[in-house]
Amino acid sequence: MSSGAGRMPAKSLEWKEEDGSKYKISYSEELQLKNLEATKRQTLWLKRGMMMMVCLLAVLVMLTVVFVYVLWRLDQFDFFTRIIYRG
Repeated sequence: MSSGAGRMPAKSLEWKEEDGSKYKISYSEELQLKNLEATKRQTLWLKRGMMMMVCLLAVLVMLTVVFVYVLWRLDQFDFFTRIIYRG
């Protein structure tokens, strides 16, 4: 048996940079670059998700503070007592 049995031949692919320059890369380098780009996109979406969670938490805290303040103000002039003992 030969030592290279079952192996795929190494492919050489061209990679084009943003500035237009081209160079040849191997298949494994291409996979690494694809994984790097996917990881960057995933990290970006995780950051966006985290910021949305922080914003939602801030909105919930503000709504809770407003609700407690409204209840406190209504209780100051016996709003609830008047409703209960009306009649």
